[in-house]
Amino acid sequence: MLTAFRIARGGYLAHIDDDERRVLAGLVKDTVWLLGSDVDHEAERRSQTVDPDDPLAQLEADVVDIADAIATEGEPRARAPYDVVVEQLLPDMSEDPDEAAALRELTETSVASQKIENLVTVYQGLESARGGGDVLVANEDAPAWMSALNDVRIVLAARLGINDEESSEAVAERVRPFQHGESSAEPSTDDVLAIVYSMSTWWQDSLVTAVRNKALRR
Repeated sequence: MLTAFRIARGGYLAHIDDDERRVLAGLVKDTVWLLGSDVDHEAERRSQTVDPDDPLAQLEADVVDIADAIATEGEPRARAPYDVVVEQLLPDMSEDPDEAAALRELTETSVASQKIENLVTVYQGLESARGGGDVLVANEDAPAWMSALNDVRIVLAARLGINDEESSEAVAERVRPFQHGESSAEPSTDDVLAIVYSMSTWWQDSLVTAVRNKALRR
């Protein structure tokens, strides 16, 4: 059973069943793909840490980065086919079309990269609870978790067509019979998406609440 995050020493703790963990990890992985990368590739890159006191290792890492930049120079950023979803994840920063296009060109890669970093942090945290168990979010990782869970919610909301209060309430109404055991019917694909959207929203809210409560203690 998924539990709300609670304050723990050094961070925030919640319990998650393996079925719930696999669903959320899969959504995180899909969101990274929508942003133009692969979670396994990003995790491997992250694991290749460089000793700051080893100048040769740092030089080798810089050479690899330069080689990668040259190899991909001029190539358009990989974009997933779900353009509507991607535009929700990376919205325009201006209502003026020309200004929005210029800002997107300047900032899209860095914004997407930060989102991917946050999502990989969550993915690795979920992977640490394989088989079901406790998930510990370190204090310093809480902002990444809140941001990444929100991006997962954005993807689900786009697929469910949530774009205003009315459509949000309609999704909540769809979920209620399943939450309270009032429906014996097999949930449809949209029902499942709605249930996961509700679950991820509640989990993110519990983390936000725990972070605020810890801040009040200081």
